Amino acid sequence: MSAVALEDMEVCFIPKSEVIHFFSENNQFSMNVMRTICDDLKDADDHMVNMAQKTVRQRLVETLLYLEETFGKNEDGSLHIQLSREELAGMIGTATESCIRLLSDLNKSGYIALTGKKITIVDKNKLKRFA
Repeated sequence: MSAVALEDMEVCFIPKSEVIHFFSENNQFSMNVMRTICDDLKDADDHMVNMAQKTVRQRLVETLLYLEETFGKNEDGSLHIQLSREELAGMIGTATESCIRLLSDLNKSGYIALTGKKITIVDKNKLKRFA
């Protein structure tokens, strides 16, 4: 597996032997890890259902709301995290061109505002109705 950091971060390495030791010596640690894994599995299952049953527009709207909730907004109201259109398209499982077209449609409808690569959610309540 691999990961890409979207922002500066600090990464620590914990040897496998230490983790195994924590599992065998600390039941609370084991339970917390199991809960986290179960939550992640549920989130992955929910994501699969969304990808299969929701339209591309609904997935885009949900993703924009998620990004605002998770990463917050800048002082100007735009999403704090800036993703390329290609990255956003990858998140919602569509072609970059479709993502660009849908963003443009949402912009023309007044639900969001686009300024270069910045995305600002203008009418959160109407967006929630789409999702």
